[in-house]
Amino acid sequence: MIPLRLEHDWFPDSLPPNIHLGERTWFHSSFGFRHYQSQRPLGLTTGHDTGIYSNTFFHLGPDGDVSIGNYCTLVGVTICTNRSIVIRDYVFISHEVVLADTAAATPFSARSRLEDNLTPAHQPAILIGENTWIGAQAILLAGARIGEGAIVGAGSVIDGEVPPYTIVAGNPPRIVRQLPHPSSYRPSRANSHSSPMGPDGLVSDGEADP
Repeated sequence: MIPLRLEHDWFPDSLPPNIHLGERTWFHSSFGFRHYQSQRPLGLTTGHDTGIYSNTFFHLGPDGDVSIGNYCTLVGVTICTNRSIVIRDYVFISHEVVLADTAAATPFSARSRLEDNLTPAHQPAILIGENTWIGAQAILLAGARIGEGAIVGAGSVIDGEVPPYTIVAGNPPRIVRQLPHPSSYRPSRANSHSSPMGPDGLVSDGEADP
C-alpha cells in the first residue's frame, strides 16, 4: 500500500486511494491529482523505478485510467482522458507534452468512453510502446500508437500510428529517419585491435564474426 501522504510533498492533499505506485517509483506531488476524478478500481498504476516529476498532471474523468510501465520518466506532462492510456516500459516523455483523448477540452460529464472518437472501451485511446522518446511540447491525441523504439520530435501532433524504430516530426507528422533495430548492433570483441563496427555501431557487410 502507498502512503496517503508523500513525505516530501509541499501540497496538503492526500494521494487518491485508487492508485498504485510501483517499488522505488518517485512521485513529485499530490498536486498532480488536483483534477483527478477517476472512479476506476485503479485510475493510475505504475511499474517499478519510474519517475513522475514536477508539473505532471493527471486530469482523469470518471472512466479514465492510466498505466505506466517500469523505468519510465515523465517530466511536466499533462494527461487528460476519460478512457485508457497505456505507456509501456522504458519511456521518456519530456516537458509540456500533452496526452489527450479529444482534440478540444470538454467536460467529462458530457462524454463517455464509448463515444469518444469511436474507440472501443477495451482498447487504449493512446498507446506508447517500449523504449520510446516523446519530445517537448508534442501532442498525442486519441488513436496515437507509438511503436517500439520510436522517437517523436518536439512539437509534433500525433493521432495515428508511428512505426517502430522511426523518428517522426511535424504537424502533420512525417517520418524523417528510420532507426536500426537493436538486433543490428553487436558489441566489439574484447582485446581486438580492429572492430567490425562501422561509425554508427552497425556491423559492416562482409565483416561479421565468423
